[in-house]
Amino acid sequence: MGGVGKTTIMKHVHNRLLKEDKFKKLIWATVSQDFDVRRLQNDIASQLEKTLSDDKNTTIRAGELLEMLRKQGSFLLILDDVWSSFSFEDVGILEPTTDNGCKLVLTTRSAKVVREMDCKKVQVPYLLTDEAMQLFLSKVGQDMLPNPNLESIMKDVVCECGGLPLALKVLG
Repeated sequence: MGGVGKTTIMKHVHNRLLKEDKFKKLIWATVSQDFDVRRLQNDIASQLEKTLSDDKNTTIRAGELLEMLRKQGSFLLILDDVWSSFSFEDVGILEPTTDNGCKLVLTTRSAKVVREMDCKKVQVPYLLTDEAMQLFLSKVGQDMLPNPNLESIMKDVVCECGGLPLALKVLG
């Protein structure tokens, strides 16, 4: 579901890992609905402070990127907003193994993408009613709560948002 907080959670994970020395490199790439192999290759390479030649085809660039990642050592690659499955090999993404110390995390709305890319599914739950109300009040302002007329309206709004943080923030 869009707006449940997948990207927000990954930003927190990314920022927390920046403070630790668990990985030599943290790489973040937004894939998005209009997936483009060359753009993803360029995004990953630029975060490694490298460049890929625009003259070469994607297969050759994939081999170059794979070598860059191998030389990098341990890394965490976060692929955000993945809409359709694709081959890691076609992009040049090193397959994570226990031996190479590399990890890959992706966010997606699609269980099908998770299956097709052979990833482990971790579902982000909706907010519980109390958590949703707290988030909504943090955006609306706590000073609104003493008003009994507004309280029932706010409860209705929170209920309509169905526990989706983005909807609560926008409406708040």
